[in-house]
Amino acid sequence: MSTEAHNTKLKTIRNGDSVRISGEVFLVDSIEPQEGSRNIRLELTAPDGGSVTFIGLPKAKVQLAARAS
Repeated sequence: MSTEAHNTKLKTIRNGDSVRISGEVFLVDSIEPQEGSRNIRLELTAPDGGSVTFIGLPKAKVQLAARAS
């Protein structure tokens, strides 16, 4: 698995991507606009099976973990 990663805006994240937040890698289960605001809502799953909801502006940056090839 490659360890390369790069920063990207939330609006470019897609379902199935892996994102790194504070050193932890999460799988994106769903991404959708937040009703009534410009925010984007990401449903994330951690490697241990836990889940996290991340809400941020479309221009907020996260680290997109490289996909295995």
